[in-house]
Amino acid sequence: MGLRESKKLQTRQAIAATGMRLFVTRGFDHVTVGEIARETGVSEKTVFNYFPTKEDIFFDEVPERLEALTDAVRARRPEQSLVETMHQLHAKQCGRLASPGFAQFSRTIAESPALQAKETEVMAQFTDHLAATIRGELGLHPADAQIAANLLMSVHWQFFRNARAHALAGRSGPTTVRRLRGELDRAYRVLEHGLGALEPTSNK
Repeated sequence: MGLRESKKLQTRQAIAATGMRLFVTRGFDHVTVGEIARETGVSEKTVFNYFPTKEDIFFDEVPERLEALTDAVRARRPEQSLVETMHQLHAKQCGRLASPGFAQFSRTIAESPALQAKETEVMAQFTDHLAATIRGELGLHPADAQIAANLLMSVHWQFFRNARAHALAGRSGPTTVRRLRGELDRAYRVLEHGLGALEPTSNK
């Protein structure tokens, strides 16, 4: 990375860090882009050069997560299934999603309809990105690749919903990591073996 690129990355990270600090302190809807710009020491125009919307500042890790998604599919072992690949990718995130800091992130989303709407948009972006990656790497028919991506991302979204529910309930640490992994394992079992493998929950 050259000096110019490094400075641009530092500016982007500074804007995102300032924005997140203000969002978790005061609530997303009560913070303006102008305030983020002043706190960071840049102009509003500079902020918008890096982030098209205020919501994009909050979800600043999306490009990095999209890249990780692509890398996981492309770097999988020849004998490794797509389901196993995604399962492993998600399992690696359990520790981060069971940290105390994730609770602040979760509360900020829960309190903001604008962020909830943006999250739906982000998940659609992830799904389309994954479908394109699957289609390119596995050579599937576009419709089949889209179906696969839709199914995989349904597990992805539920995984994050579960993590946020634990965070908002004040649960974190090793016990929550184990619980998240158990929920993730269950979801991927259903995905891998199909709805025919579902069993009713015992009432006993």
